[in-house]
Amino acid sequence: MGDNTPRTIGLPMLIVVFVSICLYSFSGIAYSTAKNALKQSDGIVERAHNYHGACNEAERALAALESVPTEETTLSFPFGTAMEELQVTIVPNENGDDYEIKSWVVSDTASWEAPTDGNSTSGPQGPQGPEGPQGPE
Repeated sequence: MGDNTPRTIGLPMLIVVFVSICLYSFSGIAYSTAKNALKQSDGIVERAHNYHGACNEAERALAALESVPTEETTLSFPFGTAMEELQVTIVPNENGDDYEIKSWVVSDTASWEAPTDGNSTSGPQGPQGPEGPQGPE
């Protein structure tokens, strides 16, 4: 009547716990990746919106010119976080009665500077040799 075999649930329980931990880890990584992708795409949308706003402003400024410039002229239209600007360069045409757009360029207004604390042995391209960033003497 009585079954004297011990009931063991250790190995199946360990497998269930291990699979649960794997699924929770995977879901956390997937959530983090999706959240970062959303943040990055929002930044791209904002930059595109700012760029197109600067393009519209440039077109309005060019349409509002009352006279054709006599020499090459560059107009700047900052956008975004004030680290980029749209630069439109116009030149008068051969007849002098109208202008042509020579360039329509996005440029950075701020530049990145490498730290120069003197104590660092690594630079933006990786570790430097014993000569340092200046090279051998």
